[in-house]
Amino acid sequence: MKLFDKSTIEKEIKELPSGILTILLDAAISVNITSIAIVGGIVRDLITKSKNHDYSIIFNDLDIIIEGETTTYVKELQKVLGEERVKVIRDNTTYKTAEVIINGFKVDIASAREETYPIPGENPIVKSSTIQKDLIRRDFNINAMAIKLKDNKLIDLFSGSEAIDNMKIDFLHESSVLEDPTRVIRASRYSAKLDFHLSNQALKQIKDTINLWPWDWHIGDNADLAPSALSIRLKMELELLLKNNYWKNALKNLQDWGGLKIVDSKLQNDPRLIEKILNAKNSNIEPLTALVYESKDPISLAKRLHLTQQQKEIINGACQLKKYLENIMANNLYKNWSPSKWTNILEELNANESSFILEICRENPLKEYLSSWLYNWRYVQSPIKGDDLIAKGWAPGPEIGIEIKRQRMKLIDEKIIS
Repeated sequence: MKLFDKSTIEKEIKELPSGILTILLDAAISVNITSIAIVGGIVRDLITKSKNHDYSIIFNDLDIIIEGETTTYVKELQKVLGEERVKVIRDNTTYKTAEVIINGFKVDIASAREETYPIPGENPIVKSSTIQKDLIRRDFNINAMAIKLKDNKLIDLFSGSEAIDNMKIDFLHESSVLEDPTRVIRASRYSAKLDFHLSNQALKQIKDTINLWPWDWHIGDNADLAPSALSIRLKMELELLLKNNYWKNALKNLQDWGGLKIVDSKLQNDPRLIEKILNAKNSNIEPLTALVYESKDPISLAKRLHLTQQQKEIINGACQLKKYLENIMANNLYKNWSPSKWTNILEELNANESSFILEICRENPLKEYLSSWLYNWRYVQSPIKGDDLIAKGWAPGPEIGIEIKRQRMKLIDEKIIS
């Protein structure tokens, strides 16, 4: 197996302090953890760098895997380095993972584990295992590699290094998509990020599995009953995809592969989906909110993906706005409406500003009126105030409010907009 010397790794990854990998190894040995390794994207990047010296490694965090308990190991690191240098951000005892900050850089530590999926799409059952078996439960060949810190050896059970040479991604086994359909989203993300392509076997597995739809829950069923990989974990993967610079290529991959069917059939078949999301993103709308709104049933999908309350309110408001606009388009009366009439109507809806933007981005036939109100008419103020009217002899009361509104609407119609 190829050797990756610890000092060489630290030189390649400038964010790592000199000697930190030896410290991580020594701390593991001191608590009888005999096997510790680097895993994840860093391994893939180091291999790529060894093959292409011009390749730049972008460091986000260091992924460490151990054959032992993470809690015990983290306590030993704090003992060795001092608690002020090792800050525990997260400690998940269920999945035996921990996230710590050491000298300002993030380290994700996980106990080696095996996973079994008693119900496809649900969260797996985990048990402690070896590093080799942990690699077997991972998603792709290019991510199933590790560098052991004790002897600097590369563990590559699925020819990941060769796959990097061929710029090809493959699943590790024939049930990958069945067990965890979010792997389809990750595949599109890695493919776009690395400019790799999926193997024919991987593409066939995606299409065959989704077309068969082997999961007990189907789109249209009770959103609360959707398995994790079709709900909350799916949301997390979509957020990761949409926040990166290569999100457009990743979404295109999903549509090409038929992968968006696990989210929604309308999204899968929308040729202008990327354009709509880009428009929304340029208007400071969260791309996931825009994506969900373009689906067949946005309210149900928002619930299934466990969107935030704010996201749900924006989507609900946009759905109400869309329904109202469809009703007024049916009778064509709006063609004679004045700007003040539009202003009254739209302000009575009391929708979130972002709800209007969503409808504008999706090219609503009445977007001209929506834009005029959103960016112009609603900012027009009455030329006269309540105190002015009282000074002229008006008695305090609702008539003052009516007059102020009348004056504002008159000004809107006259298009005297400062």
